[in-house]
Amino acid sequence: MSTVLEIEKAIEALPTKEFWQIAEWMEQKRIEAEEAQDLARAEAILAEGEDFVPWEDVQRRCGLLP
Repeated sequence: MSTVLEIEKAIEALPTKEFWQIAEWMEQKRIEAEEAQDLARAEAILAEGEDFVPWEDVQRRCGLLP
């Protein structure tokens, strides 16, 4: 396995087009991870046994609203 430093050097050596492909891939992975985390939080809230949870409460508990 490569170290973070080796990976950083490899990324810096990429041609511009390939760099942006990696950047877009990483952004997509970040979005997928956030969505999975949001879903897990929402499922945990629903598992609390409440029959009805207002959408605003779900958003607030997930940190999407103040």
